[in-house]
Amino acid sequence: MSAKAGSGQLLAIRPAGGTGQHARPHQTFAHPLKARLVDSRTDIPVADSEVTFVWDSMSQQALFEGEETTVTAHTDAQGYAETPPLVAGDAAGTATFTVIAEGAAPEQFEVTVDG
Repeated sequence: MSAKAGSGQLLAIRPAGGTGQHARPHQTFAHPLKARLVDSRTDIPVADSEVTFVWDSMSQQALFEGEETTVTAHTDAQGYAETPPLVAGDAAGTATFTVIAEGAAPEQFEVTVDG
């Protein structure tokens, strides 16, 4: 981890929802991906920061609504950032997303498209 510019905080991205879920091809996953950005030393939430969710898979297994492969959301007062709905593609398998925020180590989220 690195310090967030100008703040001296060491940040952490914590999974808060959506990772580990399953959907059938072309269905919308039940929950969006959700992350929480916190100060890693105190667990105090970090509000109004950008969190980016980037699809890493090589085949079309899951995309955000509108066929987007990357979305950026701002954290709320409790440090939560949430994606738009996530839609399963036509290929079965695990789709991996890297979640990034300035000052925090990236985290991996995964969802599965069932065959």
